[in-house]
Amino acid sequence: MSSTSRRLTLLLSVFLMPMSISYAADESVIVKGWLQKMIKAEHSASYRGTLVYRHQNEMVIMDIVRAKGEHGMMEYLSAQNGAPGEVIRNPHYVQCLIPDNEISLQSENPQVVNKAEKSLRDRIDEIGYYYQLTLAGVSRIAGRSSQKLVITPLDQYRYGYRMWIDQQSGLLLKSEHLAVNGEVLEQMIYSNIEVFGETIPLDVQLMLNELSDRATPDKVLLEQQPSNIHDTQNWAVKFIPTGFELASYRRSTNPLQIPFEHIVFSDGLAAVSVFIEKQEENGTFNGASQRGAMNAYFAENDGFQVVVVGEVPLETLELIGKSVHHTAASIH
Repeated sequence: MSSTSRRLTLLLSVFLMPMSISYAADESVIVKGWLQKMIKAEHSASYRGTLVYRHQNEMVIMDIVRAKGEHGMMEYLSAQNGAPGEVIRNPHYVQCLIPDNEISLQSENPQVVNKAEKSLRDRIDEIGYYYQLTLAGVSRIAGRSSQKLVITPLDQYRYGYRMWIDQQSGLLLKSEHLAVNGEVLEQMIYSNIEVFGETIPLDVQLMLNELSDRATPDKVLLEQQPSNIHDTQNWAVKFIPTGFELASYRRSTNPLQIPFEHIVFSDGLAAVSVFIEKQEENGTFNGASQRGAMNAYFAENDGFQVVVVGEVPLETLELIGKSVHHTAASIH
């Protein structure tokens, strides 16, 4: 190569490199903008539709109605195949209704139920440190134009994501969890959706009013502890992947229930829950469970059952679970 050619190649490298870096930075900013739009829609948009969840050979179909009422956003899900079941939710409680069984979660403080959900909104500027954010093409999902985002983890402790966000409303219409090897672990997609404007259809209003009457907010199982509770309790989690921070801490207060503690860590996209419960003799379980992107790790620790659950690789949960120990030190 001649000296002139070498100089030309060097000049091209100097000028083109900043352009590619600038584009990558701009792309990340655009992706964060779409995520912000999705977060806003998820907390304010009213709609109804049919949601399909796929995991390996399993498919669950659910009808969903979500609308803003007098007491905030109300959400109702009902299973349309398999075992019957319903979920009723508002900012104050979550209630799961299953034949011959009923589980309720309520708090006097609305922030308890929504604490983990606010994590992405609060930390959206940080996720670029732990994930590569890529803007992909536009697709039609449930008859609506949707912007595709690809979110790739920068370490082995997290899963990747593909998201399709409605260009008009900002609602998440399709999502996929991806293993480290790119395998799709689970998929969520709307087969149809009707997004409401300022006016909520009368039949939806009547249904949500009826659901509000059916709820049982007097069944208090959990309450939020003071913000410094993790400085005085007796459990520590020594290993948490970089980027995961303490999102919430809860302790059961129901005298009819075995006391337990629930610690949540989040990196903004993924969340990991650590449950610690005192067990009777020979009542603990050791092992692991996998279901789509949701994994669980079980271990016995000094007479307590430790369960670590989250949509992260099982290896991550095992590292976290093995680091849980009984101590007077605070959680790190």
